[in-house]
Amino acid sequence: MAPHIPDTIDEKLLGLYLSDHLTGSTAGVGRIERMAKDFTDTPVHAELATLAAEIRRERGLLKDLIRELGIRQRPHRQAAAWLAERAGRLKLNGRVLSRSPMTLVLESELMRAAILGKIGGWQTLEELAPELGLDPSTFAGLIADGRSQIAALDRVHEHARRNAFHKARDIAG
Repeated sequence: MAPHIPDTIDEKLLGLYLSDHLTGSTAGVGRIERMAKDFTDTPVHAELATLAAEIRRERGLLKDLIRELGIRQRPHRQAAAWLAERAGRLKLNGRVLSRSPMTLVLESELMRAAILGKIGGWQTLEELAPELGLDPSTFAGLIADGRSQIAALDRVHEHARRNAFHKARDIAG
């Protein structure tokens, strides 16, 4: 059975909901890709690069799902998320020409929160999947992936916080 939105589901609300998740995903992809690029000199770079690839793939899955369900695209929201993520890079961190050791701490915290939100979206879709003509196991797998991503970000955060606030250490440690 092809994916579809039955009359029992409010198409407008579902469309807004999925659009909001796509907007968040757009910002998340930008942030995690930049983290992977900016922290190549750290022991957590490989985890960040893996996370970036996974989150980029999941964003693609969400875009495909929105298209398959025939939900109206809202590209202006993704553009706004892209701009907001870049504007967030301009924050004052007490350093003009170098990154703050605190940056990786804060960014890993932000990404953990974002992934928790993403898991909620997958849980909602897992519950609605039978009505939408979708396979619930797809979303169960994405939920498990999200939990693994949080565990990876926990390791990144542990590394970052151990090194960020001590004067004699730097984040590459």
